[in-house]
Amino acid sequence: MVAGSITQALVSPVSPARLWKSSFDTQNLILKLIPDHVASIVLLEGDGGIGSVTQFNFSKALKDLKYVKNQVISMDNENYFFDFSLVKGRGVGTKLKSSTIKSKMEATSDEGTKTTLKMDYDTLDEAPLSQEEAENIDGGVLRQTKAIKGHLQANPDAYA
Repeated sequence: MVAGSITQALVSPVSPARLWKSSFDTQNLILKLIPDHVASIVLLEGDGGIGSVTQFNFSKALKDLKYVKNQVISMDNENYFFDFSLVKGRGVGTKLKSSTIKSKMEATSDEGTKTTLKMDYDTLDEAPLSQEEAENIDGGVLRQTKAIKGHLQANPDAYA
């Protein structure tokens, strides 16, 4: 088993409060923004808060990925932070023993947001993930974040 991590950051002119608020409407927003990748989103357990399990079902456009299940581990509404574990899919059980993604939204000096996404993982074997493998695993979260950012920029009254 090898432990590793990958960190990516996105900067947006949208405020952290709007980005945070929109992140709790993923069931509607993601299906609207990236329907070519996400076919449905189902809340399997909980109310969307800590402990909740959500399954993202993907379209045929993502040939190697049918679905992924995430569980919310922690959430801080005042500091715009949450982390979740990948319960199933995206390599968990085949390449990975575990994977956790942490998202932190911080205000920038121009009232925008810097979103930092950090994925920590443990592999099942003795080899670390390649950069490409790691980016494929957390690419869905990055794709969703970019889509939401673009939507909020184009719609300044949304989630205000």
